[in-house]
Amino acid sequence: MTLEIRNLSKFFDSVRALDDVSLKIPDGSFTSFLGPSGCGKTTLLRVISGLETADSGTIHLDAVDLSNKHPSQRNFGVVFQSYSLFPNLTALKNVTYGLECRGWDPKRANARAKEMLDMVHLVDQAHKLPGQMSGGQQQRVAIARAIATEPSVLLLDEPLSALDAKVRTELRQEIKRIQHDTGITTIMVTHDQAEALEMADQIVVLRDGRIEQVGSAQDLYNNPKTEFVANFIGSINTLRVTSGADGVPFFGSQPLKALTPMSHDAVLGIRPEAITLSTEPFQNVVSLPATVTTVRFLGNFSIVGISPDCAPDQILTVELHGAAATAAVGNKVFANLNPDHLRELQS
Repeated sequence: MTLEIRNLSKFFDSVRALDDVSLKIPDGSFTSFLGPSGCGKTTLLRVISGLETADSGTIHLDAVDLSNKHPSQRNFGVVFQSYSLFPNLTALKNVTYGLECRGWDPKRANARAKEMLDMVHLVDQAHKLPGQMSGGQQQRVAIARAIATEPSVLLLDEPLSALDAKVRTELRQEIKRIQHDTGITTIMVTHDQAEALEMADQIVVLRDGRIEQVGSAQDLYNNPKTEFVANFIGSINTLRVTSGADGVPFFGSQPLKALTPMSHDAVLGIRPEAITLSTEPFQNVVSLPATVTTVRFLGNFSIVGISPDCAPDQILTVELHGAAATAAVGNKVFANLNPDHLRELQS
C-alpha cells in the first residue's frame, strides 16, 4: 500500500513545525526521515500516526483518506525509543496483549506472538519480564508487538537512540532484515545519518519543517542539491567560486580553467575521498598547489587537512586510503579535483 502525504502543515502556537509537506512512501519500502533536532521529522511521524492533527493537508493510504481517522483506525504499528512495554507482563504477554485487544482468540494470539518472538530471535526469552531483559531485547519485543497485528505501515520513532553503539549496529541489521522479510512499508525517524544510509531505501531530509531533498542513500551522497544536505549526509568540502572574465571560475586567486565557464558565483562541493594528492599537478583537472596542515592517521585511512595557496584560509579535507597513504605536516602538494566530482550546491 502506498502512503501519500499531501500539503501537510502543522503549527504549535506561532511555530510552523511542518510547512506544506508532500511526499510519497512507496509500498513495501523502508523510508527514513532524517534531520537535526527541531526539523519536524518526529512531528511528521506523529501526524501520520494520528497522534497529532495537522492544521491542513491530507494523508492517504492508497485511496483511503486517513486524515480524520483515530490512530486505532489507521492500522499502523508504532515503536518508540522508550520501548513502552508493560513491566508486569512477560515478553509473550506484551505481544499477545495488543492482539487480544483486537479480538483475537487467545490460542491464535499466543501462536502469533510466539511466531513474532521467533522472528526477532527471542522465543527463548518469552517468559521473561522486561526488567530481566537488555535494552536491545526489549526493543525487539516492542518491534514484535508492533508487527504482530499485521499493520499496513510500521512507524519507528528513533528506535535505536537509547541503546549503546554496539547494540545499535546489531539492531540496524535486524530491523532491516525483518522489514525485508515481512515486506511491511516502514518509516523510521532518526537524526543518525549512518542509520539512514545503511537501512533506508528512501531518505527524506527535513529542515525547518520542510523537505530539503528526497532520494536513495547513493543519490543524496553523490548528488546533494544543497549545502545543508551535503553537510548532513557525510562530510564535504565547499569551494566558494566567483565568476571572472569570460565566465572563467576562480577559487580565491586561482582560475579553474578545467571547469565549464560559469555566469554566476557559486558554491561547489566535493567529497574528501574524491580529492587526490600528488607532488606534480595532474592534467585536465583542477589542480591546486597547497600545504599539508594536519594529518590524522586512522588505521586503514588518513584524514589530511590542506591549505590551498590560492585560498589559504579555506582548509580542505582529503581522505587517503591504504597503509601507504601518508602525508606529513608542512609538505607541499597538489590537490587534484576531478570536475566530474564537483557539484554545485544551493544555499
